[in-house]
Amino acid sequence: MVLGSFTGIRIGIGTVKGLSAPNNIDIIPISSLEGLAYNVNINKGYICSLIDAKNNQVYCGIFDKNYCLCTDYIANDIKNVLPMLSNYDDITFVGHGFDDTNIHARNIGLAAYNKYVQGIKFTSDSVSPEYLRPSQAERLRQ
Repeated sequence: MVLGSFTGIRIGIGTVKGLSAPNNIDIIPISSLEGLAYNVNINKGYICSLIDAKNNQVYCGIFDKNYCLCTDYIANDIKNVLPMLSNYDDITFVGHGFDDTNIHARNIGLAAYNKYVQGIKFTSDSVSPEYLRPSQAERLRQ
C-alpha cells in the first residue's frame, strides 16, 4: 500500500506491474506506513505510524520492534484510534505531528530487503492497490 492520490496509486502500481510482468520479476510491496515505521529503531515496545488523512482522520499502522504489522492498517477518526492504542505498552510514534514525518527511500529499500530475505514476494498478477478508505467522490456519493 502506498498512500497518495487514488490516481497516483493506480499509476504507480500499474507501472510496477508493467515493468515486472514481461520480465517475470517479483514485486515486494511496502506500505507508506511501514516505510515510515523504519524511521524509528527501538529495542522494545511498538511503533505507531500516523499519517494525516485530513478532517480529523488518520492512517495508522502499529508495528512491533521488528517492523511486523500487529493489526490491520487503520483509517479512522483520531478519536477512535487513540483508544485502540491503549492496548499497547511503550509506543513510539512517528509521522505527522511527531519528529520525523518523511518516508525515506532508504527505509523503503530496507523494508523491501528484509521482506526479500524472508522470502516475501509477489507476482505482478497478485499485486493490486490497497485503499484504506473510499475516495472523496465515493464518500460524497454515499
